[in-house]
Amino acid sequence: MTQKKYRQKQNSMVLIRLLVLMLFAALAGGLLYYVFLYSGLFTVKSIQVEGMNQIEERSLVDRSGIKLGDQFFGIKLSEVSKKIESHPYVRNADVNRKGWSTINIVVREREEYAIIPYMGSYITLDEEKVVLNVTDGILGSNVCLVTGIEFSSFQIGEQVQVQNEASLDTAYQILGAAREAEILEMLSEINVDQSGQVKIVTFNGIEVLFGQIDNPAYAILALKEALITLHTRNMKDVTIDMRFEGHITVQDKVRQEGEDD
Repeated sequence: MTQKKYRQKQNSMVLIRLLVLMLFAALAGGLLYYVFLYSGLFTVKSIQVEGMNQIEERSLVDRSGIKLGDQFFGIKLSEVSKKIESHPYVRNADVNRKGWSTINIVVREREEYAIIPYMGSYITLDEEKVVLNVTDGILGSNVCLVTGIEFSSFQIGEQVQVQNEASLDTAYQILGAAREAEILEMLSEINVDQSGQVKIVTFNGIEVLFGQIDNPAYAILALKEALITLHTRNMKDVTIDMRFEGHITVQDKVRQEGEDD
């Protein structure tokens, strides 16, 4: 055998070995693919959900589309995240595999921030003015009612559209200032009329007349001091007039005819 033919034979052997290795690798890969996705050895045995305060766990798991017994490695995590984030109360969702059989879902919820009445119903918004739900009543809610707002359109899960955007912005600035001043839970209603005049009602029935507010942070801090003073004097059924900067008056509420004493 000549040296040339010997080299050709050697090259052929190397090529055959390479093809055999490639075939073996393909078969092994296919086998592993089958084992991981279709054999039933790796299935979802538990679903863990974290970060929920307002959403029921069962409803969120149903929305995810994951079921116990699903192929563990066949689940497309990004698609599951999108399904969960379609819930109006979910800001974002992280979905990950944990171990060999557990799906871990961590959600960050949208918090109820304001409620606006509309044609006999009540629309709940979050801090970004996203519509969370529409209900027939607000009994038991400790979220501030915002009145004086005129809607253009709204859709659950989308940011609300209003005709008087400036009024809603004013109300939200007041809510933000009240949260910073740690008196947000004391506010029952914020009314902003078409001219920008603001009236606040507290949960214990105190009415506060503000007029137009140029500096919400300053106005709310002044209100906080006034409320503290009234509390120490056990004064509740009163009206606070803060429409004139630097001058605050307190008087009993004017009762309408027919109201109980």
